[in-house]
Amino acid sequence: MYEWQPQRVTELVLGSSLVASIGVASLMSLLARRYAFSKMLRGMIAGTFSGSRLSETCAELCKKMGIKGVDLRETTVGNAFSLDNGSWKIVAVSPELVNSMSPAEVEAIIAHELSHLKNRDSREKGLARLAKLAFVFDPVLHLAEAAVHRERELLADKLSVEYTQKPLALASALLKVHSAFHAPLLVPGAGLFVGRKRRGLLSRYPDLDRRVQLLIDMAREMKMQTILA
Repeated sequence: MYEWQPQRVTELVLGSSLVASIGVASLMSLLARRYAFSKMLRGMIAGTFSGSRLSETCAELCKKMGIKGVDLRETTVGNAFSLDNGSWKIVAVSPELVNSMSPAEVEAIIAHELSHLKNRDSREKGLARLAKLAFVFDPVLHLAEAAVHRERELLADKLSVEYTQKPLALASALLKVHSAFHAPLLVPGAGLFVGRKRRGLLSRYPDLDRRVQLLIDMAREMKMQTILA
């Protein structure tokens, strides 16, 4: 009645392992999001910038970009980041970063972080991280997760320029961030910040030289469009 089929047994075992890996990774992600995320996040933020020029800038950008319910906070670690867990949208920047930059540079950085919210990058990065956790020994997925982070950073740069029309301000801001603001690699949320110097295929950030050159190219293109208009 039964016929031995090694191929079907192998497919069954591999399929079961695949489902189990995804299930465990999903459960871990859900538990972390529900119980650890809020606690970690509250440890990374401090007071608000309410009533300041910075909060007005953020509100104006939110209106332009069609984003609602953003909470602008001070960050206690790193330089600047944004997060959206479905019920809480946060943009956080460090007072040191704000004090070291011009108003145009700060506007460009906030627009960059708001772009992450508009593009739902927390979801995209979360899916990439989930795949890596499900197949933790697969080097390809480690490379893919890093590539997703880099791609979303470049996309946020592009959208920031689209809404501020200040590519050189963002380029200048990124250079300042890379030269002055660095969090230890193991600090909570280290993969969220606006920039780091780390390079390579496993880096979550685009190469700084390439990133700045792309912004310079955008500025040249905008200038040419103005001349031809």
